[in-house]
Amino acid sequence: MKTPLFILATILVTPALCGAAESEPVTPAEAGEEPLNWVDESHAYATDNVQALTEWMDNFFGDPNYELEKAESLVRVLWRNEFDQSDGYNTKVRLRGKLQLPKISKRLNLFFGGEDGDQLSNDEVKSEDNAGLLYTIDQRQRSRVDLTMGFSSRGFRPGVRYRNQGPLYENSSYRFTQQVEHKDGKGFFSTGELNLDAALSATNLLRFSNELVYGENTEGTEWQSTLVLYQRRSVHKKDPRVFSYFGSVNGASDPSYVKNYRLGVQFRRQLYRPYLFVELQPSYNYLKRSADDRRRGSWRVELNFEIALERDLRRRPLLKETED
Repeated sequence: MKTPLFILATILVTPALCGAAESEPVTPAEAGEEPLNWVDESHAYATDNVQALTEWMDNFFGDPNYELEKAESLVRVLWRNEFDQSDGYNTKVRLRGKLQLPKISKRLNLFFGGEDGDQLSNDEVKSEDNAGLLYTIDQRQRSRVDLTMGFSSRGFRPGVRYRNQGPLYENSSYRFTQQVEHKDGKGFFSTGELNLDAALSATNLLRFSNELVYGENTEGTEWQSTLVLYQRRSVHKKDPRVFSYFGSVNGASDPSYVKNYRLGVQFRRQLYRPYLFVELQPSYNYLKRSADDRRRGSWRVELNFEIALERDLRRRPLLKETED
């Protein structure tokens, strides 16, 4: 496979090129630029706000790609309940998270979860239990490179992962992730994801996501595009809640067809304690099981419960101060 190897070479070379530009910061005075003024300060303020809102949404929804890079250990226990008009009722309990291994190396993390990285996440429930090790080779302000070694009942899957993110304009930012892996029985495959985020206000975030998966055993290039509007309805720290409205479409290039059109609404809030979450997601799917199959409509409703084991969400008893 020439394509995955070419992508792998590109990933390994790009951080070095980026590093050359990032390693020697130049001050405005040295570059002959004008000193900072209120325009620059306003731009920086808007950029910080969109980044903070984006990170808050990713943290609140427990985005796996975001959590993989958090500088602490965390575990999420998920109880999924799904009713599909075509497939009936299904329920499952999943464990997902990452553990730091500082005694071995500060760059090494153990990750685990019931999700399979070579499936398109928004329209398919990922079912394969897997775990692995993630070792950070290089991390800079915008970019990061990790080596990964996943393992499951189906064998090992070594790979490399590259991420680059940053601001675009005053109220928008991007996040690009590219991962190349080798999986037993499936050969090489590459997964690329690009998120474009725009802060419409202090509580509304618009995200346009695109994902491409290409490998030796995929249907050509498998792709997915998703548009989501997140609305944080409550800014109270003790009772955050978010509505999101989404539409997605995914398909393949060989044979060329659209697998599914999907529209839905998602409501998520904390329940009783900051570390307990409940999520309700009704959606309508207009899908084809294969290129030759007839397209059919199907309603799906998901009710999910989640426990987040994370240091920032701990609730400790109050300790009374004692005087000597």
